[in-house]
Amino acid sequence: MSRMSRPPLHRPLLLPGLPRIWRGRTTLQVGLHPGRAILLDLPDPATAKILDLLDGTRPERAILRAAGTLDLSPADVRALLDVLHETGLVISTQRLYPPALDAPSRALLLSEATALALAADSRQPRFAPPALILRRRRSARIVVTGRGRLGAGIAVGLAEAGIGHVQADLPGPVGLVERIGGPLREAGVGTDRKHAVAQAIGRAAPSTDTRSIRRGTATLVVQLCHDQPVALLALAYLQHRQPYLAVSVREGAAVIGPLVPPGGRPCLNCLALFRQQPPAADPAPAGSDPAGAGPSELMMSGPEPLAVATALAASGYAVAEVLKFVDGTATETIGAEIEVSAPGRIRRRRWKPHPHCVCGQSRRWPEGQKP
Repeated sequence: MSRMSRPPLHRPLLLPGLPRIWRGRTTLQVGLHPGRAILLDLPDPATAKILDLLDGTRPERAILRAAGTLDLSPADVRALLDVLHETGLVISTQRLYPPALDAPSRALLLSEATALALAADSRQPRFAPPALILRRRRSARIVVTGRGRLGAGIAVGLAEAGIGHVQADLPGPVGLVERIGGPLREAGVGTDRKHAVAQAIGRAAPSTDTRSIRRGTATLVVQLCHDQPVALLALAYLQHRQPYLAVSVREGAAVIGPLVPPGGRPCLNCLALFRQQPPAADPAPAGSDPAGAGPSELMMSGPEPLAVATALAASGYAVAEVLKFVDGTATETIGAEIEVSAPGRIRRRRWKPHPHCVCGQSRRWPEGQKP
């Protein structure tokens, strides 16, 4: 190994949770994943003691000074740091956390930041360090709105993943079923749902802002079940160029998508128009609007039927889609719905823009005019 040719690391951290296994007297394996694990050839096995100093609390120079007190060769320690840094198993705390993040928030986000570092390849030129991703999440504003059992879990999950501002616009009282398999276990039945979810966010991620977000300024809206006609809802989002992700429950399965970017297609109304199209000889379906406003949201009696395990899996999938959008990575739900009928049982359905939907007509409006 050659002498270090990089700048000194600012408070280097060996990613937490990496197993260490001795494969012989002088060979140490760090990590288990086939694409990530490395074998370290340590002529002096005592050099492995340095790994315990890579906890993100001291600069590299302090680690090299500590090596001297342990009678370790500074050259061997530098070589060890070089290998760990080149393979992405050691990262500077500056690249792990945004600089403005306070100590309690760092502690809460340690697992998230570590997972982001492990999922990425720091050797790639377009590598986005966890600090950059968490900074994007910290500045994001997400609204979770509508009716549905999944809303509370999605809102709290987003806050726990580092989203800085989450508004839970979830009207109505907390129902008994919402306390099962979700973050509202401590909420009393009948209490105000908005307040209960805001309290749950405060317990899970105290630094998260839960105040109202001005209409049209959210980074993304998670749209649950709603009462207004789909066409009017989709048009309102279109006029504000507001991106949104639809989430619903249908007969024991959760449906995530489509995610509609600003001015994007297909929108939620496109799907509704395709679904309401009957065979040519059949009459118009009940609930359709002959004037073209589109169908209203179907009304259900009683709580949404959804198994606890399915609700947890679907909430996690929805949270992941929102985070991908915020992080700037590819999502699975643009132009598509994901049906989660059980953990590990997922069906993807693609949709195309409907030729008569308002989202397509908007592209033909004269400039400065709206319907």
